[in-house]
Amino acid sequence: MGCSVEDVLYLTKPIFIMQKLKKTIHSLLGLMAILGMIIISSCSNDDDGPMPPAPENIVQVASGADQFSTLVAAVQRAGLVEALSAPGPFTVFAPTNQAFTAAGITNVADVPVDQLRDILLYHVLSGRVMASQVTSGSVPTLLEGENLTFAVSGSSITINESVGVVTADIDASNGVIHAIDNVLMPPTEEETNTIADIVIGNEDFSTLLAAVMEADLTGALANVEGEYTVFAPTNAAFERYLTDNGLTAEALLASPDLATILSYHVVPGLVPSSAVEAGAVTSLAELPFYVSIDTEENVWINGNAKVETVDVMADNGIIHIIDYVITPPTQSIAEIAVGFSQAAEPQFTQLVGALSRANLVDAVSGDSEDNLTVFAPTDQAFQALYTALGVDGYEDIDLDLLTAVLTYHVVPARAFSQDLRDGAELPTLSGDNVLTVNLGDLEINSSGLIEELLNVHATNGVIHVIDEVLLPPMD
Repeated sequence: MGCSVEDVLYLTKPIFIMQKLKKTIHSLLGLMAILGMIIISSCSNDDDGPMPPAPENIVQVASGADQFSTLVAAVQRAGLVEALSAPGPFTVFAPTNQAFTAAGITNVADVPVDQLRDILLYHVLSGRVMASQVTSGSVPTLLEGENLTFAVSGSSITINESVGVVTADIDASNGVIHAIDNVLMPPTEEETNTIADIVIGNEDFSTLLAAVMEADLTGALANVEGEYTVFAPTNAAFERYLTDNGLTAEALLASPDLATILSYHVVPGLVPSSAVEAGAVTSLAELPFYVSIDTEENVWINGNAKVETVDVMADNGIIHIIDYVITPPTQSIAEIAVGFSQAAEPQFTQLVGALSRANLVDAVSGDSEDNLTVFAPTDQAFQALYTALGVDGYEDIDLDLLTAVLTYHVVPARAFSQDLRDGAELPTLSGDNVLTVNLGDLEINSSGLIEELLNVHATNGVIHVIDEVLLPPMD
């Protein structure tokens, strides 16, 4: 069968097309290879050129500016380089060198590290705060508990009423810097010299301090708005008091009466030594204590605490140092006498019996509104009286005589031994009969005062023990 030219062309056309397509693909692949080489060559040439500078953090930016050289030195000394190089972000109000000079800081090495650290942290806020974002008000700083106060007027920013921003929005990778014209000083607690400060700072008041803290009275004595006069016992004063009363310091601190005892040492208001007078003084415990002035002008309280040092001045009052702990009395003269009479080694059994027989117990009972002094004869003194009268006991003495004798021992005033004056005549409850003081021989009339039993303090007065029964003048 024969083929025409058309048939041949028809049969060979697909082969031709395929060959042409193959040539085209080869051409494209070659072009892509050339382009790839050009791109690779271009990248290689880029690597050989300079890279753009990396962003600098706050410390680096400050280090590159001459105006912040003092600040950078301070940051280094305070050990804050790493902290201010951290991601943050932070806002730093950066004092210029002139600002440090204006603040009197010419050498940061002269500033203690802790103080310098606090100053610098007081210049840093958390977050990136551009100048346009600053508003009037207070903002916390990285110095714990301390704020900066901003006042914005137009484009002017003032910090803490006096420090101005001179250059704003100095950008850094981890925040922003605003240059300021003075150093911001964090507020400092004003140094005080309160009564509490003095007690805390004096080792000789360590027992008093422990007691004040236990009774939760430190705040009152530290209050600069208050005005108090404190009669402060020393450690030795507490030791004597504890020994005399068979107590331990632990027992005293655990006493439910501790706050009352301490408040009893405090007087509201200012009482300098020049204003101290003999007599009753109302304490912060709303209970009176009693001031006496002896013949040598020494000041005593309740007959047993002597003022050793006067007028220790504090911001909120005055301290007078005393040598014994004072406590408010809790029993009347009658109750004290009865207590002695019932002790393991009884005393005043005859006095208590005689007072009961003469119906005078109520006369020597009472509270601080009553003021009596009782010269109390010992049991031995009464036995000597019975012998002199030829009787067996107080039951055998005529009642009128017994009454006259007992009332002759009672003075209608609260007279501690320091109040007594040589040759003084003391009125008694026995009519016009008086007692005569002989300090040279420590006697009342001819009866000796027993020194270790003077000034037994009661709610309604004071007891002085004597070794002889006093007899009133007989008609």
